[in-house]
Amino acid sequence: MPIAAGTPLTSIPGMISENVAAYNAIGTRTAAYNLPYEQFIEIRTNGLSNYRKLSAWLSMPEAALAIVRLLEDFGMNARSSRLVPPARLQNILSQLQPSSLDWIAPLSLPLLQSPATLINPATKTSLANEIRDIYSLLALPGSVTDSGGYVAASKSFHCLFPNLGPIIDGLHSGPSYYHILRDTYTPPLGLAGWQDWLGQDITKTANPSPRGGGRTAWGWDRFIAALGVNQHIYELWQRENDNSEMSEFLALDPTPGTTGVPRIIDKVLW
Repeated sequence: MPIAAGTPLTSIPGMISENVAAYNAIGTRTAAYNLPYEQFIEIRTNGLSNYRKLSAWLSMPEAALAIVRLLEDFGMNARSSRLVPPARLQNILSQLQPSSLDWIAPLSLPLLQSPATLINPATKTSLANEIRDIYSLLALPGSVTDSGGYVAASKSFHCLFPNLGPIIDGLHSGPSYYHILRDTYTPPLGLAGWQDWLGQDITKTANPSPRGGGRTAWGWDRFIAALGVNQHIYELWQRENDNSEMSEFLALDPTPGTTGVPRIIDKVLW
């Protein structure tokens, strides 16, 4: 269930072990998500191995099919908005720039500098703007789902970049991000404000209600803010654990298929 309203960001690292264990508990509905997620990560890993680059794998029908199948397993066809057919998704993915996809592909949390200052040498564009363009395309009606929106965009973005993109939905993680005490919903890297993380101010509040704004509640700027909050949670955990290595953080979730910070934080905020 979502974390309680008014939870300080500093409290979340202490919830990781218990919340991850609850998510993974045998017989729970959430534990059933682990197997299809593991299978997707295996397909993606094999695809990158076989085709060398993310853009090359995404140009293959198998990639769009694997993404659609995982989103189906996550229940996205069970609600009001229907997933587009794999062939349609493949067409959308073909519109993404290979020079952007292949530069972002190896990036993972924690980032050593802000998305506003991390520049793609091939496109001369910041990571923040690269994410903006990809996320905005995936959020359009008819791209991933018939109606579009932040759930489709965040989950499909996570499929492309599982070590970078947060998963946001309207029932679980979405309310959790919203419930984080607003004054503590702050960027990582010791930055003074979200403008330093994104390169511009966020429209209205950084952590919007997932219900108040409908499918557009999380625009690209708030999505990158959620990415930053994930990193900040990791930084807080690392500080509380004597600067432990990433391997020790990943060991908090031994479930096969768990790849990095975003997947673990998704389980914590479920």
